[in-house]
Amino acid sequence: MKKTILITLFVLTLALLSAGGYNEYYFNFKIRDYADLSRLGEIVSIDKIEGFMVYAYANDDEWAEFQKTNYNAHLLPHPGINPDAKMAESKAQMREWDAYPTYQAYVDMMYGFAQDYPDLCRIVDAGTTVGGRKILFAVISDNVSQREAEPRLMYTSTMHGDETVGYILMLRLIDTLLSGYGDDPRLTNLVNNGELWINPNANPDGTYYGGNNTVSSSRRYNQNGYDLNRNYPSPTGSQYAGQPLQTETSLMMTLGLQERFHLVANFHGGAEVVNYPWDHKYDLHVDDAWYQTISREYATSAQNHGPAGYMDDLENGITNGASWYVTTGNRQDWTNYAARGREVTIEVSTTKNPAASTLLGFWNYNYDALLGFLEQGTYGIHGSVKDAWGNPLSATITVMNHDDELSTVQSIPTSGTYFRYLVPGEYSLRVFTPGYEDIIIDNVVVSSGVSTLVETIFGSVPSILEIPLETGW
Repeated sequence: MKKTILITLFVLTLALLSAGGYNEYYFNFKIRDYADLSRLGEIVSIDKIEGFMVYAYANDDEWAEFQKTNYNAHLLPHPGINPDAKMAESKAQMREWDAYPTYQAYVDMMYGFAQDYPDLCRIVDAGTTVGGRKILFAVISDNVSQREAEPRLMYTSTMHGDETVGYILMLRLIDTLLSGYGDDPRLTNLVNNGELWINPNANPDGTYYGGNNTVSSSRRYNQNGYDLNRNYPSPTGSQYAGQPLQTETSLMMTLGLQERFHLVANFHGGAEVVNYPWDHKYDLHVDDAWYQTISREYATSAQNHGPAGYMDDLENGITNGASWYVTTGNRQDWTNYAARGREVTIEVSTTKNPAASTLLGFWNYNYDALLGFLEQGTYGIHGSVKDAWGNPLSATITVMNHDDELSTVQSIPTSGTYFRYLVPGEYSLRVFTPGYEDIIIDNVVVSSGVSTLVETIFGSVPSILEIPLETGW
């Protein structure tokens, strides 16, 4: 009888995830030769690797192609199926944060934040998905209607639609930042010193694949059947595995190149680990030491606030992406090599789409770490580049004897500001802008927990000032 029930449930799982035009398969297989992973990763979407066991997703075409390999797949129940997906139809029903919002409740909550806190929050509609749903950002700052010389810090979640914990974490973080402003010094300091962009759901079509009123049948891929975290161009500009560029990818790329976010975290599920660049190659990022530092800080905070065993996957909660497994076409690396920001991927839950009753716990585990990561974005070198008349200049800033062609940063043309994150130490900068002779700035000291202001004026001597976080600039 048990076997019959399990088979029935499994068939139901596949049936639920085939409604709408394509099947989404979840399966595992044992790898015999790790050298095969690169080839297999361009056929199916590898989710994670545990020893010799590979877990992966596939649409119909990918599944058929995988059958041509010499590997045997074992089909598994889909992680997006959640019979305990308690749903809320309004912000009032989300009061205890122990439910998932319906799609309309989500949209209403986002616009409600801006209505309730018009001086602190505005909503940016980045565009419409394949399925007609919105990719929304809450932008939070103390002068939200003005662009200030502040770092642009971005949180985004759930580009894999069946990874829903980050979705709720982001909604609650927006609410907490806004409601706590002016009362909580730590929250107030963040809002005063940064421009915070928070996108709770980057793939609402996947999350609400079973309909706008439930997340119980969520899936990884977008409505066209593509993994959005395998859909970004490579550093050479070639499209991943020949896939067509998806609407959601294009919208996020446009926003990323326009806004030039300085520090980004992309929230996922399926593991409990902070994943830092690079993912597409084994070579270490030149800022590997800095990436390890901020990743370790997040993991340690989550461990300290969570139960035993939380956020301790791989190397005690952090990993270099390629060391885990090589992937191409992902968002994290694209932000680093194309938009010249700094991005990590944070996996916050081993269970992708857990019972709503567990969501309170994940908030408690991650709250301090969420704030700490944003605070990292307010440290480092905060620079400005202008001409002798005070006009902002577009410039490329190179950390001498450190940077490579994928790690230099650029100033924002409209303000001349730039932000460069580094481990504590003493550095020399080269500032290049067309039409001027390069300026070399020596003895730039970066310290922990403060920002170092570097003002470069072409036609005069640059000045350097180290300022504590709370003073801003």
